[in-house]
Amino acid sequence: MWALLFLFALACGVPAAHAQSVPVAVNTPVTVTGNIAPGATTLDIPFNVGGADGLRFDLIVPVNGASLSLIDPSGKVAIGPQDPRLSFEAGSGRTPPLPGGVFTGTELANPADGVWLLRVSFPAAPVKTVALGTVFARSRYQVGIAIERNTLLAGEDVGVGLLVLDNGQPIKALTPTIAIGTGAPQSALDNGQGADGLANDGVYSVDHTFAAAGTFDIVGKVTIPTAKGPIQRNASAQVKVVPPQLQSQGIDLLTQRGANNCVTGLQVNAGFNVLKAARYSTLVRLTAPNGKYIDVRKAGSYQLGPVTVSASYGAADLKAKLGSDGPFRVSQIDTLELGADEFTLAFRKRDAGVFNVNLSDLCAGAIELQKQLSVTPVLQDGYIASFKLAFPVKVRSAGFYQISFKVVGPNGEDIALLNASRSLQAGDNLVEANLASDKFQTVDGPYQAISLVVVQGANSARLTNMGSTDSYSRWQFYPKKAGDLDGDGVVGPADVSLITQQRGAAALKPGDRRDINRDGVIDLRDARALQQLR
Repeated sequence: MWALLFLFALACGVPAAHAQSVPVAVNTPVTVTGNIAPGATTLDIPFNVGGADGLRFDLIVPVNGASLSLIDPSGKVAIGPQDPRLSFEAGSGRTPPLPGGVFTGTELANPADGVWLLRVSFPAAPVKTVALGTVFARSRYQVGIAIERNTLLAGEDVGVGLLVLDNGQPIKALTPTIAIGTGAPQSALDNGQGADGLANDGVYSVDHTFAAAGTFDIVGKVTIPTAKGPIQRNASAQVKVVPPQLQSQGIDLLTQRGANNCVTGLQVNAGFNVLKAARYSTLVRLTAPNGKYIDVRKAGSYQLGPVTVSASYGAADLKAKLGSDGPFRVSQIDTLELGADEFTLAFRKRDAGVFNVNLSDLCAGAIELQKQLSVTPVLQDGYIASFKLAFPVKVRSAGFYQISFKVVGPNGEDIALLNASRSLQAGDNLVEANLASDKFQTVDGPYQAISLVVVQGANSARLTNMGSTDSYSRWQFYPKKAGDLDGDGVVGPADVSLITQQRGAAALKPGDRRDINRDGVIDLRDARALQQLR
């Protein structure tokens, strides 16, 4: 670096040792320079600091015997030549040796606002040269441009944001502006509406459509109130806008209907004019008000000219995967060119249309299931003898249906399997089943009903998870044999040992098999009562 700088200096004509004042942006390195003329013995490099919490620098001075001081805006020496916060690495230690060296200043806390000077003294410079350095002003207040990508498509509507943070935390209630290209500055908002995705996250956004191809500068400005007074912060970025490879020819939304005018499905037809023959993949996303969505992907090789990409969403999928009334938004259409080495965005459209359809408008399937299980304990002599399970089944045609599901413990232990035939009426039905099993006495709950299958002829429906019971204990179930607590079929010393190990515990309600004498406490009297059952 020093060698290149030295050669550069020899090629430049410099009349005197001087430098222009440079405004130092915070939280980013800023380059400062100063020209040194032959025979010069001093150099001042001014730079302007505002609203910084820390200041550090390094400076290459390619003249032997130099010393450096940092001068604050009041004219006082903030860091002198002998200050331990200033270090120097001589170029003579390099191979090959180089003139001068590098000064490095460690961070100076809370630098005052104003013009600072890097003041360098040295013996008369033998040749014309340049001092080159970096100044870094650190601030707790950070700003930056937030945009999805640096390359966009002409006609694309995007949100452009200005991120404003205080030590990494969002700053609220500000009034920043964002200017795009030659356009006038726009007020940016952090209210979670429109282009702003989330309220009060420190990203102040504007909505902008890049109508034409080209290169555009984005400049964000904000005034931040601080304990020292208001400070101004700016951020900038540049985006490239390119023509799309697919030109939109319109987007049609079709609501497909069946018997009784019910909705059998929704279809999106996206028409394109292909400007570049290639293989493409298109994603069409349908989003419900609850935030759930269904993606349909279509791929194909398209020649130049018109092409239509269709995405269909059946009534069953709308019910199962969205589970919400509309309106359903075509929230995203993205098309990628599938190149040999990379994927390139060829088309993008947000909020392409709305279907005003509710779940009640959708056609019923032959069999429809939903996760809505009710569980009621059935008691016998104060213990749980079985569970009464009830769950909804909706069918299009009346008749007999085969129904099966299983119940497992919290770690997948098999408890019971139910197979039944039920006569169901067309429409909504509440199917009930009474479930009893001795295995409830060996496994603590909660118990889960899973793998529901309902079948009639060629029609079937499945539900992976029906629901769960409360956290019942194995001790609450009606005993197959009174006093047999370990489930080995006999009353013996092992059962007595279980009671003595758990003595002092309050009995569970409504019944507890360990509470042999039914006095509400597990104790040695239960162990003695159990002896009489042997």
